[in-house]
Amino acid sequence: MSTQFSSRSIANSASALLVLTAFFASFPSFAGRPLTVDDANVNDTGDGHIEAWWTRSPNGVRSWTVAPAYAPFDNMELGAGIAREQFSGIQTQNIQAKFRLSPTQDNGCNFGAVTGYARVDGQSSQPYVNGLFSCNHPRLGSLHTNLGALNFSSSQRVRTWGVAWERAYGEVTVHIEKFGMEHEKPTIAAGLRFNVMEDLQLDTSVGRANKNNIFTLGLKWMF
Repeated sequence: MSTQFSSRSIANSASALLVLTAFFASFPSFAGRPLTVDDANVNDTGDGHIEAWWTRSPNGVRSWTVAPAYAPFDNMELGAGIAREQFSGIQTQNIQAKFRLSPTQDNGCNFGAVTGYARVDGQSSQPYVNGLFSCNHPRLGSLHTNLGALNFSSSQRVRTWGVAWERAYGEVTVHIEKFGMEHEKPTIAAGLRFNVMEDLQLDTSVGRANKNNIFTLGLKWMF
């Protein structure tokens, strides 16, 4: 497999970043919006949620994303998402399954995995995988690590990675994270989330990538 990017691949790197930001985002009970790095947990059986957020990307592109998720069985969560750029109308869609491979530990570590397909307008659907590792501590918070891969085409596979720390301070949970993909400079971001109602969360994050700022504002409704 070639390790060199064609000019088309470089031109499409913004689309890959959109896929990463929109669809590698967390769908768990611990982590979640506005984290991009995922954790190794899933919703309880029969529980679900819908996340929606607005993003200003490093290239100035503004987009909306809606991402529902539901856990029909123990240790498995099904998710989907659609992101749409405000001015160009370009859409990115995905479907995925997330698995908790070992029990979640309040004071310890566990594993998880994600597999799915993502598609940008005008391109064929491409598979992605993500390995998840989370460690939780009652006083120090949680550390999440991701290692994955995203296929541009049958001959181009891009490795992805991420690491994040989060901790609750009363009603507010804060985080800092760093994530990226092969051949691209990483993104660094920080954010916070809090519940405005029992089942409704508001969140925001700010970040930096390629010497440009990123901003997100979103919500999560749990059911």
